[in-house]
Amino acid sequence: MKLSVILPCYNGGATIAVQLDALASQTYSGEWELIVVNNGSTDNSMESVQAYHDRIPNLRIVDAYEPPGPRRPVYHSYNVGTKAATGDAFLFCEADDEVCHEWLDSMAKSLQDYQFIVGAMRYDRLNPKWLVITEEQWPQEHELVDMDNPVGLGFAYGCNLAIMRSVYKSVNGLDETLPFAADKDFCWRVQQTGVELHFNSNAIVQYRLRHLPGAAFRQAKNWGKDHPLLYARYQIPLEYPVVLHRLIQLLLYMPNGIKLFLMKILNIGRSKGGWVRWVWGLGFRIGEIQGFLEHKQLKYAYKGSVKRLQPAADSKGF
Repeated sequence: MKLSVILPCYNGGATIAVQLDALASQTYSGEWELIVVNNGSTDNSMESVQAYHDRIPNLRIVDAYEPPGPRRPVYHSYNVGTKAATGDAFLFCEADDEVCHEWLDSMAKSLQDYQFIVGAMRYDRLNPKWLVITEEQWPQEHELVDMDNPVGLGFAYGCNLAIMRSVYKSVNGLDETLPFAADKDFCWRVQQTGVELHFNSNAIVQYRLRHLPGAAFRQAKNWGKDHPLLYARYQIPLEYPVVLHRLIQLLLYMPNGIKLFLMKILNIGRSKGGWVRWVWGLGFRIGEIQGFLEHKQLKYAYKGSVKRLQPAADSKGF
């Protein structure tokens, strides 16, 4: 079985060498290729990639950006990469993270028994200690993310997964009409076809978090804005005024932020990292409310029966 690693990149010059070093030192002895998908980078990203041709023999660069049009989301790059790939299975990773040396080998072994696999995430290598030392568990460290959700299915982030080509093709790939939540939608759609989402704790990716409050807020707000469209697609019926409910949640969320901000100013305990994480949660909540208002999906809420989701007709996937 041949593996195709898909690595999207947009201006990843500051971080991509870390990921390429990790891929160049894989313990896997089977056949594999690396498809770097350039989404219109304007920095030295592609020069850095070119330097790895002798260390990663089956390395290719493909272009996802078509000037002068708008730059499309990262999930478009994944779809472009899969179309260029020749492997029997696709493995996804990103330019600002770092896979473990056994990543390919561990995924390949799991693919012998499962068709859809996600790996574990770690946060201790690429992030400052003040950011990751908190009392709370970080996502996808030991299990799938968000097991308690309206659809009742777990999901995983798109930066650490493996899937057989046939399964990816059967659901028409990633849906680019959801620019920030396509990985959650993809995981749900695949599982609704009867394919199990298997968690592999040995296929580890070191994930790089947003270190600055402003960057964390913007990332979370973008993700939050996508969720009303996502839930509307799953036809989750209204049980209460959803925007009012979200506003009440937001108000209840505020006091802890005030406490963390004061603790941060006074440099008490682990407040600096806790503050950034709280700001991320604030951004998600504000983004979700904004998304409901912008998309006018007020007839949907979190709870209720969920109908089987079909691949979107307007998807630009595989």
